[in-house]
Amino acid sequence: MSEPTSAPDALDHANAAFWHRGDLEAIMGATEPLREDESFEIPDLADDEWDRFVQAIHE
Repeated sequence: MSEPTSAPDALDHANAAFWHRGDLEAIMGATEPLREDESFEIPDLADDEWDRFVQAIHE
């Protein structure tokens, strides 16, 4: 005899959404390139922190 199962709840749906995000095209489909007045610059970031940030982007 098998164990009864419960219906999926909000946590089950959130878990599925996190682990099954879809392909990159679907995720990035609504994004836009940075405008001329935007940048990745983070104010008050030390040089070593900036280096680690740039390194993380390239990983």
